[in-house]
Amino acid sequence: MHSAPLADSRGENILDWCALKHPEIRDFPGRKEGEGGLLHRLDFETHGLLLLARNRSGMEALLLQQTEGKIKKEYSALAAESKTVLSGFPGRKPGFPKVNPGSLAGKNITSAFRPYGPGRKAVRPVCIEASEGENEKDLYTTEIPEICPVSAGVFSLKLRICRGFRHQIRSHLAWLGMPILNDELYGGSSYGKGLLALRAFSITFNDPSSGEERRCSIPPLELGDV
Repeated sequence: MHSAPLADSRGENILDWCALKHPEIRDFPGRKEGEGGLLHRLDFETHGLLLLARNRSGMEALLLQQTEGKIKKEYSALAAESKTVLSGFPGRKPGFPKVNPGSLAGKNITSAFRPYGPGRKAVRPVCIEASEGENEKDLYTTEIPEICPVSAGVFSLKLRICRGFRHQIRSHLAWLGMPILNDELYGGSSYGKGLLALRAFSITFNDPSSGEERRCSIPPLELGDV
């Protein structure tokens, strides 16, 4: 389902589904009109955890944490090295050095983004120097704390973001030449049941009432899940 209502998805989105049990999540404006307590979104194809606030004070506290980079979202993904180079990626052209998956652990990928392609459905990274102060708010970082092989040519990755942009992780991994399995938009290899191999499996934040750190999680992805 979509995270928030769209023109053609009212009643078939996470916000409306949650409001059936907790109608109070609609009693305050939220980040955008009609989104109530929704703190962030997931791409339609991505599955996993979403964070919603049930009252205005909780929303304000969590939005502040989000602005300060204190809400940490962890993802698991399954990816394979691409045999083709997608157009529109800075530096991703014939002759671009091959990425060594074993060297990615502990690396960060940082860029801005721009819409790309028919209907602007995809995004492409834009290289901006972090030293350009006026552009720092437009930079988004994907951390790769862990990567390991799980089968021939397929790797399992743990990824972490604080601020997110549409398709951020999908685009960043494709930029490296390792698109996510079943991600047709970004050149990912077909596998298994065809589900996008990207899961938001953990969210860490400070409880708005007690101030205590809370971490909510579900199991990371395995090959059999997709």
